[in-house]
Amino acid sequence: MYFIISILVLGGLGFICAIMLGLAAEYFKIQEDSRISTILALLPNANCGVCGCAGCHQFAEKVVLGEIAVSGCLAGGPDVAKKIAEIMGVEGVLVNKKIACVHCGAKAEQRIKTADYQGVKTCVSANAVSNAGMMCKYGCIGFGDCVCVCPFDAITMKDGLPVIDKQKCTACGKCVTFCPRKIISLVPFDAKVKIACSSHDSGAFVRRACKVGCIGCLICEKQVPGYFKISDNLAGIDYENNTVDPSSATDKCPTKCIIKL
Repeated sequence: MYFIISILVLGGLGFICAIMLGLAAEYFKIQEDSRISTILALLPNANCGVCGCAGCHQFAEKVVLGEIAVSGCLAGGPDVAKKIAEIMGVEGVLVNKKIACVHCGAKAEQRIKTADYQGVKTCVSANAVSNAGMMCKYGCIGFGDCVCVCPFDAITMKDGLPVIDKQKCTACGKCVTFCPRKIISLVPFDAKVKIACSSHDSGAFVRRACKVGCIGCLICEKQVPGYFKISDNLAGIDYENNTVDPSSATDKCPTKCIIKL
């Protein structure tokens, strides 16, 4: 009898406490701004962290609070930025779509070795040991760290080089950050060509270290002035000047390190 009474008393107390907790939760709950869930539904929800937030939900919260720009989600691109701007009542938001670009053209069999690297098969580890056994200290190491960190499966390895899928790449920039040799950058989506080299060594050294590297010969700069410019032994491109036709420089480049995109 006492056992049954104890069960009933404890059960009753538990039931009363549950009701009180439910009422307290309802009374003290904080209403979340409806715009947060609306913005969250637009985001890729990859929680890549490139925007500087812990995840997509925190990004949505900070946008609503005005602590981060409506265009802060690089992975979402210009379309998402425009939709978020409409939700937040912001006008004049212009986001140029970009894509990751690999600035190295030396395939695995073209890389001149100075040693046989036998360590951990990651680019970061190899780069810390005698230039990964490569004569060129600027070129792609080829172990695919960029593939591992890409949250959108937009990078694959082919012949020892990363290949960017233009349809999948969101220009989130994680590959740019994690590449130990910084051979990946973000360029305009409609870019016509790229420099498939990152070496700042002299032309004479590049000729010995890599057959497809930039030798700083100035031919591209002379062919298309204002679009190509040699700086520190390496050709660069002014992507803002997108009306220029760079084909003459592409055709005359002696090492073919100017590659059409």
